[in-house]
Amino acid sequence: MPHTWSRRPRRAVLALLTGTVVAASVLLIPGGSWAADGTAPAATAGTVESAKTAGDAKTAGDAKAAGDATTAGDATTARLATGERLELLDGGAASGPDFQVVPTQGKPLGRYAYTSTDGSLRVRPVDQRQPVAATEIATGDRSARTLNATKAAAATKAAAATYPVKLTITNADVTSKMFWVWDRKTWAAYDVTDAAGASASVTLPPGDYFAVGLHSDWEQPSYLLTKTFTVAAKSLTVSFDQSAAKETAIKVDDTTASRYSSAVWISLPGGDLAGFAGSGSAAVYVTPFSVPGTALRIHDVLAKKGTSGSVPSPYRYDLTHAFQNTVPASPVAQVRTASLAKTVTSVRAPGNGTLGELLSVPNLGEWTGVYLGSSVPAPGTVTEYATPGVSYSRILHYGTYEHSLTLKDRTLAAGTSAGETLGAAPFAPSLRDGGGSSRQSTNMWLYEPMAFTDSDGNAGIDGRSKTSFLLTSQGQILASGADMTPYQQLSATVPSGRATYELDQTVSRRVPYARLSTQVRSEWTFSSSSQSGSGELPLIDLDFATSGLDARNTAGAGPVRIGATAATRHSEAADTLTGLEYSTDDGAHWTALPLSGSGESASAELTVPSSVSFVSLRATAVNDQGGSLRRTIMRAFAGATPRGDETVGATKISNVLVNGGKPVVFDTAGSQVIPAQFTATDPAGIAGGDLYLYHRSYTTPDGVLISPWPAVCTKVNATTSACRTDFVVDVRRDLGLSGLAGEWKVAAWAQSADGRSFTDLHAAQNASILRFAKLTVNASPEPVTKGKTITVTGKLTRSSWQASAYDGYASQSVKLQFRKANSTTYTTVKTIKTDASSNLKTTVTASVDGYWRYSFAGTATTSPVTTAGDYVDVK
Repeated sequence: MPHTWSRRPRRAVLALLTGTVVAASVLLIPGGSWAADGTAPAATAGTVESAKTAGDAKTAGDAKAAGDATTAGDATTARLATGERLELLDGGAASGPDFQVVPTQGKPLGRYAYTSTDGSLRVRPVDQRQPVAATEIATGDRSARTLNATKAAAATKAAAATYPVKLTITNADVTSKMFWVWDRKTWAAYDVTDAAGASASVTLPPGDYFAVGLHSDWEQPSYLLTKTFTVAAKSLTVSFDQSAAKETAIKVDDTTASRYSSAVWISLPGGDLAGFAGSGSAAVYVTPFSVPGTALRIHDVLAKKGTSGSVPSPYRYDLTHAFQNTVPASPVAQVRTASLAKTVTSVRAPGNGTLGELLSVPNLGEWTGVYLGSSVPAPGTVTEYATPGVSYSRILHYGTYEHSLTLKDRTLAAGTSAGETLGAAPFAPSLRDGGGSSRQSTNMWLYEPMAFTDSDGNAGIDGRSKTSFLLTSQGQILASGADMTPYQQLSATVPSGRATYELDQTVSRRVPYARLSTQVRSEWTFSSSSQSGSGELPLIDLDFATSGLDARNTAGAGPVRIGATAATRHSEAADTLTGLEYSTDDGAHWTALPLSGSGESASAELTVPSSVSFVSLRATAVNDQGGSLRRTIMRAFAGATPRGDETVGATKISNVLVNGGKPVVFDTAGSQVIPAQFTATDPAGIAGGDLYLYHRSYTTPDGVLISPWPAVCTKVNATTSACRTDFVVDVRRDLGLSGLAGEWKVAAWAQSADGRSFTDLHAAQNASILRFAKLTVNASPEPVTKGKTITVTGKLTRSSWQASAYDGYASQSVKLQFRKANSTTYTTVKTIKTDASSNLKTTVTASVDGYWRYSFAGTATTSPVTTAGDYVDVK
């Protein structure tokens, strides 16, 4: 089966705002760098090379040798000043790379300004109390037309007289901003020198110009301020009037929908752009303008009001609009739902219910802004409405962005289209169009990152997984590496002549967002010899497919059909699938399945006994060039009986503690960092462990909280480690439903250092997450005559996480307490209950001066609260 590989080369450069170059004119590849002259780095036998450089730059994509250096489908990343991660994604030759910002600190994704000029992307977070630095990534060569125009503009600029131009924003209190200036004939960009406050400066030759000012301060809307001006023969000041900007958006006739995330940008001839992106309902304003060749583009994702990670929206609007050449005085596009494309997408879960987020970006033939996400049920279905005729690139994330599926680009026509299923098991390596392990001359690079692709071919990678490689030939170990991330590769020096090699790769994961594909092992045999150019190793790939599984990838009473297809990479070899086996005891015993079909593809049916918890799969294939593959997927899909706590060997977990053992209390808004820890022991020591929180049921939770960081296990002694992580929880974005208040359970696991034992506890401890209570008191009259009646009123309310307000709390017992004026001790006088309106009212007889208060002891869902004392003077 021949494969094709047609992707655009890209150079990746990272630089800080200060101009400090982190890696100059170097193509970053997974595990190493190609020199600027195109020569490959020297490979050392058995060397593990990380796909990172200084500044936290990396590519998680695919690479070939000089002359055909390529990254395909994955990310060059950099850390933003806020800790969020900028990922540059190669969108292919037509549209150029896209990018996304990943909220690695677990916080809701903030807003940020971004510009792309002359092949570099600059991103600066704007949702900060104080201005933060921008991060810049070079995205590669622009089109020949743009490059020629830029060179011509540079030559003209050098030959002509230049004049200083001051750029300033008026009618605004400006703390941070970004300015960009382009020549309106050549569309060459000019460097602008930022200054504090509202101003900046640029030196320009005579000509006509178009400028954009990006302004957004803490808790303020975002502004794309535009201005056209002409430089003649003197310096000048160009003012951007912020008060003239108008709100821009795409709105639908569905009154339950609201903006969930958005990207609004101005695009110019040649591919430059400038804009804002962010999450939530934050408004974006733009100055109306009319400039030929430009466009204001809007990408809005709308979801049901009140959507959160635990309460995903049942629908998703993915809308795109462009105001071409002219931005009108009211730049709001109105859309009717009936005119949109409609489809229903099923999202399967990797075993248990978990967090899911679907992201998309329109492919508009240019740098197209940023991926926008919204929470989706996992498992569940989401009705998608999209702008018809627009191609969207998409990503599905499980957990907190670790397990990512890069979905196939999709263009929908108006009306209803057939739906699709995402995340169908098994998660395993799949047939690939390039980007795997390769060889040039006597250098081999072992790199197989996409170990968690779903059965529909949506390429999947898991950032928390660990990989090991072993390369041998004629009994000699040529390279070995263990405990590698999926973004690392292993390099080796091999003989130049043809030889037969054995390559063994094992990818393991035990993660809070998946119970399937806990280990994927591929054992290859292949033949290879030296070649002048780079080429992929002729490894056999396998595609698995299943039918008969439910939304949690679980087998029911009916048979499950399991199919597999074999193909050798970049080869005309004839492939034959030789066997398919299954195991219901994690590989202790294997049973062959009778195959229907022959050659490269075959399938079999399996009726899974109701007592089974997991089914593992193993397939074998050969080709007519002496190659072979045996691939094993542990826990490929689930059985009908959920697996309980598991302990193999002597590994133990103790001292599980969340938030120091104290309840976590949330008001109507805001976020908290919640520490969690446990102790793990094993005679052989501890390799690692982790934990997460869930609400209601382990298998079908209605709420899940996952730390953005895996737990760090610190060695205490030879047998014991202390494991710790932090949960960063935003009450609206992560909880969003008051029904989630109360008892949560802690799932925790740990593995021994020798890999022979582990423990996995589904309910290792409980944690309490409560709604914040408010209580009032008023004792009157004041003063009062001794022996007369005092009326004490009050009201008990508690935070509503979905309404971001306070709800009444009816039928709750509250104590009325009294403290004499000369005493420090309160005594309970009586206990009363809140009425249907959550009010409190009772009477007492005045006797002495003192303080009256109400005290609420709290419940399983609501925090305790006691008022301050209300003093009454008794005459």
